[in-house]
Amino acid sequence: MRVQLIDPSAFTPPYDHALARALAAAGAEVELITSRFLYGPVPEPDGYRVDESFYRRSAARGLDASARLPFKAAEHLPDMLRYRREADADVVHFQWLTAPALDAHLLPPPRPRLLTAHYILPPRPSRRQVRAAHRVYDRMDAVVAHSEHSARRLREDVGLAAE
Repeated sequence: MRVQLIDPSAFTPPYDHALARALAAAGAEVELITSRFLYGPVPEPDGYRVDESFYRRSAARGLDASARLPFKAAEHLPDMLRYRREADADVVHFQWLTAPALDAHLLPPPRPRLLTAHYILPPRPSRRQVRAAHRVYDRMDAVVAHSEHSARRLREDVGLAAE
């Protein structure tokens, strides 16, 4: 089984690499698709491939470059569209969506898609925020919650079915 783990902004390299290593050890062919992490070293791949194809130009400018974040924002849409065209896996697991409301419309063609729900909703979400979260989560075949509390919020606050 071919699995692609997607963390465009490299928000959680230790978690990404640990999950990729565990999936590879379980027999999956794993590719972590991310960006270069600018804040320090990351683990070396152990049984899986890493493709740092997101935000290449802004990452090359370095952490302290002026206007790095606007450059990163400008790269987001073309990078997501490129990934959408090139997605080639049996299962796609999004660790993070950098711009969830936009990214929900840029997902690759239907195949099993998972999303780890690191941040469900703000403490007192508006109806608009709840609808936006529902649109994102509803486009997934599965949503991974880190705790029972998160799973309950997905069901009760966002309106996802318990599965």
